[in-house]
Amino acid sequence: MRLRVLSRSPLTYWVAVGGLAVVTTLAVSGLLGRARSEAALYGAPKPVVVATRDLAVGARVGTGDVEVRSLPSALVPSALVPSDPVGGLDQARGRVVVVSVFAGQAVVRRQLAPFGLTGAAALLPVGKQGISVPAGPAAAKLNKGDTVDVLATFDPATAPGKEPTFPVAVSSVVIDVGSDAVTIAVEPEEAKRVAFAIAHGAVTVVLSSPVR
Repeated sequence: MRLRVLSRSPLTYWVAVGGLAVVTTLAVSGLLGRARSEAALYGAPKPVVVATRDLAVGARVGTGDVEVRSLPSALVPSALVPSDPVGGLDQARGRVVVVSVFAGQAVVRRQLAPFGLTGAAALLPVGKQGISVPAGPAAAKLNKGDTVDVLATFDPATAPGKEPTFPVAVSSVVIDVGSDAVTIAVEPEEAKRVAFAIAHGAVTVVLSSPVR
């Protein structure tokens, strides 16, 4: 029995090679085109300081909590922490978080307290006053950053016919939590009312919605 030897035609070979080259070129061209379109849509990559993990209100930014990554310009918010590899990280590390930061999120200035401020002072908004309010066992259920109202209750006999319980501070932010008291940020006039209520009545701290 004779075996038939199949020979490879040079023409067929080079036609196949040429076809493969054309297909490859078209595929690469398509990928480059899509990349250019996305760059035009979202902007050129920009180095920014981002969080490597979730950072809660009151946390101090540590060495491994932030790093520099490249993000499309369109996705980069304004008021960023400086994003050069050294200055940006140094501007973030050691500062206290005043607005929650999520993993992968670009860090902006308003999310961090100024350098040198720690504890409740770091979380106290400009123009507000911090006042400690007895909360009893309920204090353990509150966290920094929570929004609360403060209700005052007075002896009904001192004001017959009037509601004995009413708010003396509303939409106040918790800036510190103790074993039986919380420190909240209030308006100056609210601070006076809360102080009077503590001295002459009873106060109750209630969790409220930050959106009215």
